[in-house]
Amino acid sequence: MHLVLVTGASRGLGAAMVRQLLEAGHRVAACARGAAPLLSDRLRWTALDLADGGAARDWVTREVAEGPRPDAVSLILNAGAVEPVAAVEALEAAALEAHMRLNLVSPMLTAAGFLQATADWGVPRRVLAISSGAARRGIAHWSAYCASKAGLDNFVRALNAEGRVRAVSLAPGLIDTAMQAVIRAVPSPQRERFQAFHDDGALASPDDAARAVLAYLAREDFGASEIDDVRG
Repeated sequence: MHLVLVTGASRGLGAAMVRQLLEAGHRVAACARGAAPLLSDRLRWTALDLADGGAARDWVTREVAEGPRPDAVSLILNAGAVEPVAAVEALEAAALEAHMRLNLVSPMLTAAGFLQATADWGVPRRVLAISSGAARRGIAHWSAYCASKAGLDNFVRALNAEGRVRAVSLAPGLIDTAMQAVIRAVPSPQRERFQAFHDDGALASPDDAARAVLAYLAREDFGASEIDDVRG
């Protein structure tokens, strides 16, 4: 059996991945601030504020210690937020620091706990970080998000350089989630553009995006490209 750990799993892409992983017969450990998206005897759920990197590391360490040792284990680093959406001169310390803890510090510490706790397992290990096209280009008023996701991309590069695990930072495309609703609601130079994506039906459903991400995770050549996009 494949054990998959998923962060940020109470809604949107994360919840859809949890549902599909369970439907495929995998064992899942997942966490988020909200409630579990469904009940299953193969789902272990933890309510957790993932902005607390130490708590996130403790979570993954605890979860891999539970139950029988699987045939393979994967960590999906999905939790993240786009806020603060603001011009650089309007950034405030508290909001920016909270953003970086959630989008960058916590995934790094979660991956660290995952590697340490599974070091002697002798089974295939994969780390899939959910990135964004914003990691690879600058977007006005998205400086925090661009910076944190670019940092996540480079963390994955460094993780692969250490040679202990196969890791990919994957952009999942435009998805109709709560994050997109925030982007459309907050005044910024991108607001009209993303409103048009929504109005034109250009956003993938969470279920469709989850299928694409999980198909990528299952690829035999996973890790051949350490920075990738589901749209090719």
